[in-house]
Amino acid sequence: MTEIFGIDLGTTYSAVARIDEFGMPVIVPNGEDQPTTPSAVYFETEDNVAVGQTAKNSAVIDADNVVTLVKRRMGEDFKLSFYGQEYTPESVSALILKQLMQDAVAQTGIDTNRVVITVPAYFGVREKDSTRKAGEIAGLDVVDIIAEPVAAALAYGMKQSEGEKTVFVYDLGGGTFDTTILKITPEVLEVVVIDGNHELGGADWDSKLIEYLISEFQSQTGIPEEELEDENFLQEMALKAEELKRNLSKLESRQVPLKLGSKSAKLTVTREQFEDLTADLLNETVTIVERTLKAAQDKDPGIRIDEVLLVGGSSFMPAVARVLKDKFGWDAKLSDPNQAIAKGAAIYGSSPVSLSGGDAEGAAQQAKSLLGDTGQQAAGPAREIRTVIPKAIGIGVWCGHDGGTACEHSDAQSDKLVVDFFIHKNDSLPFVEKRTFGTAAEGQTTVRIQVFEQTGATESELIPNNRLLSHEGGAVITDLPQLPKGSPIEIELDINKQGEAHLAAKDLTSGKELKFTISLGQMQEKELEEAREQISRITVG
Repeated sequence: MTEIFGIDLGTTYSAVARIDEFGMPVIVPNGEDQPTTPSAVYFETEDNVAVGQTAKNSAVIDADNVVTLVKRRMGEDFKLSFYGQEYTPESVSALILKQLMQDAVAQTGIDTNRVVITVPAYFGVREKDSTRKAGEIAGLDVVDIIAEPVAAALAYGMKQSEGEKTVFVYDLGGGTFDTTILKITPEVLEVVVIDGNHELGGADWDSKLIEYLISEFQSQTGIPEEELEDENFLQEMALKAEELKRNLSKLESRQVPLKLGSKSAKLTVTREQFEDLTADLLNETVTIVERTLKAAQDKDPGIRIDEVLLVGGSSFMPAVARVLKDKFGWDAKLSDPNQAIAKGAAIYGSSPVSLSGGDAEGAAQQAKSLLGDTGQQAAGPAREIRTVIPKAIGIGVWCGHDGGTACEHSDAQSDKLVVDFFIHKNDSLPFVEKRTFGTAAEGQTTVRIQVFEQTGATESELIPNNRLLSHEGGAVITDLPQLPKGSPIEIELDINKQGEAHLAAKDLTSGKELKFTISLGQMQEKELEEAREQISRITVG
């Protein structure tokens, strides 16, 4: 069986892992012999890009040609332009994946294109689809997409041979923040609830430091504000701020020498100052933790947290463990924060049981086939993975109006389109449900179905607080007989364990049916093919 690499496609740093000859997950170093690669892309020319540290070093001095934090744009209709060529978040991410795989194959000698890629737990169906498409554009066979906390839990729980633990995963990465509660047994890994914020991560702590350093430098030197816009100086600030953040995780204070032209200063920054500067960011994570705990209690009253795992490079900051102890009484433990997610993805890729399940006998054979003659099981016991949906999904219902959209309450007086949710955030997958709605207008001959996904932290029936998953205008059942108002329309929503959604609609009067897979991503097939061709022509290095 072809080996499968596990990829942590991070917002600021990415990593690749594999299962070694002893059945253990190990990180595959990149071409510079580093365990992680900056998720930065530098478009040097039309057909040559640099991915990694070189791109990161150019992020300010040639900002117009460098892309960072692209993961925050996944699933959006967003375009970037370089040398007359347009790129999507999927195609930029494909360049990162292309570099990661080039390095992995070169370092291991394993010629494969099969991968498991991780995503934040709160990624909705569109972001997941965009990540899968990024892999396809890079020429990869994406075996599966799994949530980062699930991967971290797999890496953590691989040696658990008995009992049940309820684990809280606090994942503070470079650009995103996740919270997840899981129940782990030797047989099953069950996601209970998830939450997070894709606009919150270590990069925001860096930004606070950069602002402070520049302000203090100006205060000490009196340098005019316009001179502070020097690109080389700002690039130096960005690199020094990240280094300072890491140093203050180990030291109580650190001196930072700065120079611009003839002006220079040595600034001393203490850990206490840094924590004061960023207290609002940390408090935001606490709010999400509280929200996650409440959701878990609502779903499973009496649930107790046995262990708390800190994942993601930014969870090294001492303030993280301290605030969790002060607020919740938890003694959180660092769980291989920079590498656990990639290792968990590799474990998942080698595991006989995935989100779709598997049989035990075939499982053992697969495990052996991965390891040649050693006969050892790959990376720990096989586990069934049970997961939940990160965001609510429903359809648009239009009550009391000649709009042609099915409406649950045919006698309703409300004159606006709202979302009627079928499945709610943190509901278990897979999910299947049928509901009967009524046509909205007298003599209606078409029914228009629009599928929406929650965008905010909490559900709202208001259309602006949701995003359209189905194509513009929705899917339409046409050529119906002139139906009386309130005629029954049966709608079935089916979402599998991977979060892929399918919908069927049936006019119960005429028997006419409509079945379709919800268009999850922004990219259509033609655009996907064009992106594949575009990226195949580009040299990365």
